[in-house]
Amino acid sequence: MEFHLRDHTADIAVESLALTLEEAFSGIAEGLSQAHSPNSLSGTKKFHLNISSESLESLLFDFLDMLIYERDVYNVLPTNHKVSITQKGDIWNLEGTYYGVPLDTIESREIKAVTYSDMEVKKTPNGWRLYVVFDV
Repeated sequence: MEFHLRDHTADIAVESLALTLEEAFSGIAEGLSQAHSPNSLSGTKKFHLNISSESLESLLFDFLDMLIYERDVYNVLPTNHKVSITQKGDIWNLEGTYYGVPLDTIESREIKAVTYSDMEVKKTPNGWRLYVVFDV
C-alpha cells in the first residue's frame, strides 16, 4: 500500500494505490491523517466504524466524512486505520477501526471537509487507485 499527497489549489488531494480495496481505503485515511499532521503518530484509544452506502464512491465519501466528524467530536486525529469492505446486493458495507491521537498533543492543520470533486475509485491492473480532494 502507498499513498501520495498532491497539491491542489486551496485544497489538498490524496491518492492511494493498493492491491486491495481495503488497503486503498486505509491508504486514503492515512493520507488524511498525514495531511493533518505530517509527523508519524500512534493513537492509544481504539474507535470503531460501521458505514453502509449505495456505491463505492459514496462509501469512500461517507468513511472520510465520518473520520472528520469523529475528529471534531472526540478531539482526536484518527490514525492506523484498518477496514473490511463487503457488498450485499446493491449495498456496500465498511467496518473499520482506527486509533485516536489527542489533538491537544500535536500540531495539525485543519481539514474542513471531503469533497466529490475529482473523486476516483478505480480498479486497475495492479489493484486499486483512489483519489480524493479535501477542502482545507
